[in-house]
Amino acid sequence: MAVLFFIPLILTTELHQLSHSLVHGFLARLGDPTTTLAAFSIAFSFNTTFSGIMSVATQAGMSYITDKVSFWRIARFYFFICMAPFILIESVALTPAGDWLFGTMMGASPEVTRLAKVSSAVMGLWILPNQVRNITTALCMMHRRTMLISHSTMLRLASQALMLLVLPFWLEGAVAGAASLIGCMTVEAVYMAWVSRQFYDALPDRGGEQATYRQMWTFSWPLMVTQITENGVTFVINFFLGRLANPDLALAAFGVVNALKSLVASPLRNLAQTSQALVHSRADMRVMLTFAHRLAVVYAMLVAILFYTPLRDVILNGVMGLPVKLSTYATPGVQMILLVVIVWGYSSLFRGLLSAMRKTQIIAGSAAIRLLMVIAVGSSTLIAPTLNGAAVGVAAIGCAFLAEVSILGWRVRYFSRTPGPIFPHER
Repeated sequence: MAVLFFIPLILTTELHQLSHSLVHGFLARLGDPTTTLAAFSIAFSFNTTFSGIMSVATQAGMSYITDKVSFWRIARFYFFICMAPFILIESVALTPAGDWLFGTMMGASPEVTRLAKVSSAVMGLWILPNQVRNITTALCMMHRRTMLISHSTMLRLASQALMLLVLPFWLEGAVAGAASLIGCMTVEAVYMAWVSRQFYDALPDRGGEQATYRQMWTFSWPLMVTQITENGVTFVINFFLGRLANPDLALAAFGVVNALKSLVASPLRNLAQTSQALVHSRADMRVMLTFAHRLAVVYAMLVAILFYTPLRDVILNGVMGLPVKLSTYATPGVQMILLVVIVWGYSSLFRGLLSAMRKTQIIAGSAAIRLLMVIAVGSSTLIAPTLNGAAVGVAAIGCAFLAEVSILGWRVRYFSRTPGPIFPHER
């Protein structure tokens, strides 16, 4: 059951991340790839940091949608929640605050800063299509129809490829990449709304459990904090990379490596939803742990094949189209993805198990520790400005997830040894 539920989610996440890598590969083939990739990387990390709270709507929907009334209650709650990051993003991107943040604080060049501001303003519009996608994804997951989510992502990728062929005729490189993300996410959201209507129609009109806004907030805020810090890792790392001897090269290389890291490893993030949806007892948890162990081995082998063999040069120079200087600089970073793969999967697993137990507060605490680890590792650039930016970035991400795994794993072990039921529907 876990495999059947998880495989479509792997496909979905891989295709999502492939859409991001598609943008990087396309932008690398335009004029001045270092400037274009650096601007897109800064804008993308800034937007995903603050808009990442939207994804929590999926987990909240899986926990609290019981009828049509509760569906719209959750939809309204998250619509107003998502207005906060939208206003923040646009306020920075459209004002001199963006010059201060991207230029002064991150150390980007004036041209990179200008492109990053415009790209951020465009990306901020993804709030609305993401909101639709996340709430309808919850309906599909509740009915264990995860293949429909994969179909929507295939449509997203195809539409983005077409947009990337057309948009550069009217927009600059980094801005065209941002606009392609908005367009393909809108296509994806429309499709998800259409295919999930059958599950919405199957909901009773009323009579289900009605969670209060306070209950939804209590459940959601730790996951929001976690999502912000997880996505914010890249954003914080960019601050430190801007202090290196060649900040634009470091930012561009890390943007590419981070996209490859997400393409390879981010399917493991789905262990959170998988464990939350399928684990309802201690016996289920034991099965899920075994499944996670085997999955970690498979992904470690995959990274070894991709980045520790001549295939690495094919990916960086051929597929991604990086110039030799940029691909050489990025090589140490892609090889360190092995560490991230191992710890990211267990971090997601433990988050899902704690969400299934409705014990999410500790997740927020671990997120704070993770951010501190990023700052500690990133600070190395302040005393050694000749360090490789891609390697520093990946090392910071790996150490951050390692700290989170240690904390959440200890907490899951504690609850598993507690007498009596630990899951809401366990007997």
